[in-house]
Amino acid sequence: MPSAVLIVASTCVHADPQEILRIQDTVTALREQGRVVDVLVPRINPLLTATLNPMARIFTIPKVPFMDNPPRRPSIRRFVTAVVMFFRGVALAARRDYAVLHGFNDGALVARAIDRGTVRRYPYVAEIHRPLSTPGFFKGLKAAFGRYLEHAALRHASAIILPDVATLERIGGKLPKARVSLIPDPHAEIDPDAFSFGEFALAIEHVYDYVLRPLPEN
Repeated sequence: MPSAVLIVASTCVHADPQEILRIQDTVTALREQGRVVDVLVPRINPLLTATLNPMARIFTIPKVPFMDNPPRRPSIRRFVTAVVMFFRGVALAARRDYAVLHGFNDGALVARAIDRGTVRRYPYVAEIHRPLSTPGFFKGLKAAFGRYLEHAALRHASAIILPDVATLERIGGKLPKARVSLIPDPHAEIDPDAFSFGEFALAIEHVYDYVLRPLPEN
């Protein structure tokens, strides 16, 4: 049976066209590798479903009163949404044998929580495009808590995907550089020097080959 992947979108995915397009490209690349793909989002977004691979299954969370449209900055609404996504992800993991979790932005924190909150340990990919941990960008206790959780997710991730060097520089603290891959968006149709989709798909495949490599027995 092909390995199954659970993609965990961010709590703000519905307001982030870049993340939506990136998820669409990632799902297509994973499906071309023969992997089964599920996508967990806070709610259905027409832009996401418009060109998403029809073989991918989309799961949402129950509607939480007063939690719609969380802000870009760390907030109580984002935290509550992430907690509900965590419980939904645990329920999905109990029904399907996922080989890898793949979290986008603060979805990586949810992937980390699923890994910690279940009996089984999951390798997970943390893909960050809009870091919570940018030094001095967000201030206050909620921002500090968000940075702490993000750093924990990055430290324990089996692999980290960033789109460019600028994002790497924005993330404060030390990253496990051996696990970091810089994979830009595939825009060769716009810029001849940009990644083609084939190069993007190959880079994603290399990351997953690394994450799923056989580990030495103790």
